[in-house]
Amino acid sequence: MEVMCEVCQSQLPKYKCPSCRIVYCSLGCWKSHKESSCSHQRKENDEPNISIEKKEEYYFQTEDTVPIEKLQLLRESEGLRDILRNPHVRDMLSAIDSSPNPAAAMKAAMLEPIFVEFADKCLELVEPSSQKT
Repeated sequence: MEVMCEVCQSQLPKYKCPSCRIVYCSLGCWKSHKESSCSHQRKENDEPNISIEKKEEYYFQTEDTVPIEKLQLLRESEGLRDILRNPHVRDMLSAIDSSPNPAAAMKAAMLEPIFVEFADKCLELVEPSSQKT
């Protein structure tokens, strides 16, 4: 079963709202959603929203699933929070998240030193034993 645009319910979605994660198909649907129903709007100068829902377990785990305890370390990291204050990093993360080809978008982002710093900080917290000094 294909997922349809959550705004107009008539087209296949191409985009995802960076605030609340609904999928939509066009600029018109995005504008309509933003004006009327986006419940997670964030002002440009707000702190990055890096909260995590507290769940006991995942519904769909894979070998790449990060344990909840490690996600908590990411949430509490001041160093990561400092990096996420950079709007350029947030824009890159949004672009990767909404990309039809996230692997290619990630590869392109890894050419940016600030994004490499972000990725290294995440790995340092999630997999500290894999970091070589």
